[in-house]
Amino acid sequence: MEKLPKDCQTKQDVRVEIDRIDNALIELFAERHTYVTRMAELKTDPHQAFDAERIEAVITKVRERATSLGLDDDQAEMTWRNLIDWNVNFEKGIIAARNNIK
Repeated sequence: MEKLPKDCQTKQDVRVEIDRIDNALIELFAERHTYVTRMAELKTDPHQAFDAERIEAVITKVRERATSLGLDDDQAEMTWRNLIDWNVNFEKGIIAARNNIK
């Protein structure tokens, strides 16, 4: 059963909740990855994987949402930039492999 932070009485209580959240995050990242994979299937050129305008729009939304939830916006931005960088490289690889580009 979920506990609110204020209801956690021990470190183990907190760890159980962090593990629960981590499991949910992994499921969401896996779901997100299916869409990244689909995007790579729709793009025809590896250079299309990097869209600076789209990336900055996503980062702006992430920072705003983080702030509204009381999360450090710099931490959120750093996390998303790492995720986006990985996704861009993943997409480039998929597109290049499909097009036999070395």
